[in-house]
Amino acid sequence: MSDFDYIVVGDTDLLPPGGPAGAALAKRLAEALPRQRLLLLEAGGPNDDKTYQTYGERHWTLIQPGYNWGYKTVSQPELHGRVIDYSRGKGLGGSTAINFCVYTRGSSADYDHWAHLVGDDSWSWGNCQTRFNQLENFHDPNPEFRDFVAASGHTRGKEGPVDVGVTDAWDPGFGDFMRDAYHYHPKNNDHNSGDPIGISVCQLSALNGNRVTASGAYLASTPPNLSIKTDSTATRLVFEGQRVVGVDVAGEIVRPKKEIILAAGAIDSPKLLLLSGIGPAQDLEALHIPVVQDLPGVGRNLQDRLFLELVTVQDPGSHHRTSYIDSPSALELARKEWAKTQSGPLSDYYLPQMIAYLRSDQIISSNEFQDLDKPSRELYCADTKPMYEIVSQNPSPSVKAPDKYLSTAVAFPGNHGTGSIALSSSDPKDPPIINPSFLSHPFDKRLAIESVRETLEFLNKPLMAKGSLRLAAGPEGTSDEEILAYVRKTAISMWHACGTVKMGKPEEAGTCVDKDFKVLGVQNLRVVDMSILPFLPR
Repeated sequence: MSDFDYIVVGDTDLLPPGGPAGAALAKRLAEALPRQRLLLLEAGGPNDDKTYQTYGERHWTLIQPGYNWGYKTVSQPELHGRVIDYSRGKGLGGSTAINFCVYTRGSSADYDHWAHLVGDDSWSWGNCQTRFNQLENFHDPNPEFRDFVAASGHTRGKEGPVDVGVTDAWDPGFGDFMRDAYHYHPKNNDHNSGDPIGISVCQLSALNGNRVTASGAYLASTPPNLSIKTDSTATRLVFEGQRVVGVDVAGEIVRPKKEIILAAGAIDSPKLLLLSGIGPAQDLEALHIPVVQDLPGVGRNLQDRLFLELVTVQDPGSHHRTSYIDSPSALELARKEWAKTQSGPLSDYYLPQMIAYLRSDQIISSNEFQDLDKPSRELYCADTKPMYEIVSQNPSPSVKAPDKYLSTAVAFPGNHGTGSIALSSSDPKDPPIINPSFLSHPFDKRLAIESVRETLEFLNKPLMAKGSLRLAAGPEGTSDEEILAYVRKTAISMWHACGTVKMGKPEEAGTCVDKDFKVLGVQNLRVVDMSILPFLPR
C-alpha cells in the first residue's frame, strides 16, 4: 500500500477532537483535497454494534470486549498506592465510543492562554468558537425546558456533523432541583458559551437515545478518496534520515507520498513516537531504540483530572435518581424492558443531569495558590475559569435497594505537577508506563480538598438538603485531613489525559510540535490529538 498521499493513524482520546481527531481529520482532509488519496488506520474494529451505542448504556459500554485498551497507571503514592484505571477507547471513533457523552467546550480564558503560549491567535477563543460552531449541530431544547437551556443563537452551530443537545424527557423533580440550585450559584443557560461558570443542564453528544461517536458523525459516508483500514495497529514509524517515509503495520510498511499524521491520543501518540526513536535520547538508548530525534518533551507533561462521588440517601418521596445495574443479567433484563416499554432501570439514564463549573475564593486565598507561578495565578483568576466541576444525578454502586439516592460527582485538576508516559520495553505489544503523578503537587491537594468541601456545603444548603437523610458516600468529616483521606481512598481518573506531545514555541523547552502540528526536528510528520495541548483546559 503505497499509493496514498496522506496516512492518518487514529484511535483513542476521550475529549473532542482527540482520537476522534482521526475520524474528523481524515474526513475533512479528504473533502478539502479531493485529488489526494488518504488512508485512515485504526488499531481496533469498526465499533458498529448498535447495542453499545445506546445513550442509556453509556456507563457500561467501556467494559465491552474490544472497545477499550484497558490501560492502568502505575501505583499512585498519593492515592494510597492504588493502580488507577486508564480506560481508552479502541477502534473507530476512539473514546467517543465509550465516554459518558458529556459535551463541553471549556473556558474562553483557556483558549486565549493557549494562543498566547504558542504565539498564534488561531487558538484564541474567538477563532476556536467559530470552529466549534462549524462542527456541531445543536438541537434546541423543547420549549418547556427553555427556562433552563438557551436556544441556539450566534454562539452555537446548527449545520455541523456532531449532534449536541439535552435529553427530551425530564423527570418531574428535576426542574425544581435546578431552581433550588440557582439560589446558591449563578444560573447558566449555556455552559458552552465560553463562560461555563454556574449551574447548567448538562449538554450531550447524543441524539434520539443514541450516543454520537466521531465515526458516526464523520465516517457514516466517506469521500471516494478516503480508505479506512481497521484492526491495523501501527507499531513504528519508518524514517530515512529525518524524513518519515512510512508506518509499520504488522510487518507491512505503508508509505505515503506526502505526510503521516498521528491522531492516536495522549497515550498512544507518544508511545508510537518513542517506539520510532523520537523522544528523550537517554530513555530511548536505555531500551536500545535508535534515536532519530532527541525530543525531551515526548511523553512528559501528562495532565489529567480526578473525580469522586458524594452520595446522599434520599427520602423516597423526595427527588432522587436511583438506578444502578450491577450484573450482566440485570443489564440484559433492563435492555429488554427498555426496548419493549421505554421504561425500567435504563429509563433513569435518559434523564437530564445538572452540571456546574465553579470558582472558589478559598482556593484563591490559599497559601498553595499563592505559591504558584504568576502565569498560573493569573489564568486561575480569569472570570471564565472554573476551578472545579460537579455533575449530579449520576448512577452509583454505593447505595443498594431499597434506599433512594442522589449521587454527585466532583471533578478537579489532579496533577499540577504533571505526569508522564514512558515505554515499558521496545516491544510495541507491551503497554506503556502511565504515571499521572496524581496529587503530587501541594496545589493538587488544596484543589481537591476545597472542591469536595464546597460541594458538601452546597449539598447541605437548606434547599438542596430537603429530602436528604444521610451521607452514604463521602468523607467522615470536613477537616482537611478527613477530606483528603476520602480523596486518596476513592478518587479516580476522569480520563481527560492530554499534553504528552506538547505544542509550543519551537525554541522553548518541552515543545514537541509547533503551532501547525509539525513534529520538531523531522519532516512530513504531524500530531493532531489531545496530546498536543500545552495544558489541561479547565
